Amino acid sequence: MNHMKKLWGSAVAISLLSASMVGCTPDTASSSQGKDAGQTDSSKPITLRFAWWGSDSRHKATLEAINLYKTKNPNVTIEAEYGGFDGYEQKMKTQLAGGTAPDLIQLDQPWLSELGSGSELLLDLTNQKSFDLKGFDATYLKNFTTYNNKIIGLPMGTNGRTLVFNKTLADKLGIKADQAWTWDSVLEEGKKLHEKDSKMYLMNSDLGVVQVMFSSMLRQRTNSPMVKDDYTLAFTKEQAAEAFDWIQKAYKTGVFQPLGESQLFSGKTDQNPKWINQEMVAIEGWSSEVIKFKDTLPKGTEIQSVLPAAFKDSKTGAAVIRPSMVLSVNKQSKSQEEALKFANWLLSDTEAAKILGDVRAVPALEPAKKAIVEANKLDKNVADAVDLAAKNQAVPDNAITQNSQLGDIGKDIIQKVAFDKITPAQAADELIKRYTDKLKELKK
Repeated sequence: MNHMKKLWGSAVAISLLSASMVGCTPDTASSSQGKDAGQTDSSKPITLRFAWWGSDSRHKATLEAINLYKTKNPNVTIEAEYGGFDGYEQKMKTQLAGGTAPDLIQLDQPWLSELGSGSELLLDLTNQKSFDLKGFDATYLKNFTTYNNKIIGLPMGTNGRTLVFNKTLADKLGIKADQAWTWDSVLEEGKKLHEKDSKMYLMNSDLGVVQVMFSSMLRQRTNSPMVKDDYTLAFTKEQAAEAFDWIQKAYKTGVFQPLGESQLFSGKTDQNPKWINQEMVAIEGWSSEVIKFKDTLPKGTEIQSVLPAAFKDSKTGAAVIRPSMVLSVNKQSKSQEEALKFANWLLSDTEAAKILGDVRAVPALEPAKKAIVEANKLDKNVADAVDLAAKNQAVPDNAITQNSQLGDIGKDIIQKVAFDKITPAQAADELIKRYTDKLKELKK
């Protein structure tokens, strides 16, 4: 397989993080990291570029933290490059490959496997004098940010995947948000809601979200990632057809908002008019997104995170735990040392932590987490989502299951199912054939 195909089409390795690793072990050295990294003796002018995606609240907090760093280090200028999630991944990959990427880059954890294979685009943080790794749990780094024996990213927070309910709306509608949701009960409650009021939908349904649900159903049936480490399929045609049948029913009965509408807000469900106007009751998403989900609802609206749906006889947990996002240093940066100092400060300094709060979910470093708790800057909804997911973790996906080319195949078939172009059985046949063909190609 040629290098570029491996770089952009290879897998993402997501390893299971035990609940005990949600917080990092306090360390004396790590407690002083912020003080050491927050100041520099150099008077030489330095300019760093720092890219991230997020909501307005994340932008505002990050810019405020940058300004604080600049007051401590007047010789350092940090150019902020921020925006929405749409197109961000491809933009960063293109810039890294072309040598024009920022010095510091916020990345989604699943992208690290692709970026860490082949050419060395991201700086190995293992033995950097300007960065102290002692505060990070070694197993956490190994499971989530280490590729080819190199640490190429630092967790900026801990993420849990849950169902986020507009509890105020759910209570009004007589829907018990905190029930143990099964795939059958989701269909039952959603169908009943839509039949009563055709403007109402139980939950969001863009391709990315539905793909996560599809893989969850198969994982719960098999207690395995969709693809085994030997590049063979872990699921049967019958299991795939069952999952596709559920998805088709969810669209047909109005449990899901029509795909043609929901897909317009892929990656930005908080901006979906159905959610804003309280005509959608729940969103499946990450704990790092909880605040923006809440911010677009009327003031005083109560939200609640609950576990995603599961089969009654599921063989694994319903939730996924992983870093909310990671911070990486461009290996081609001409100011690596200063980039490392800023990264160290941003993730560990207690003043920075109080400014950032929980805009990237629960901080990965214990001193930072402690600081925002004491400052009352950790939203209870975010903390609850992470804790809930940590106690009910699903078996993790391996690298090959997260391959982006396989993901594209899955989304294409889900779209056909959503628009009733093929039957669930036909979808299962197509998935198995296309997956098998692609896996043969990827294994070469």
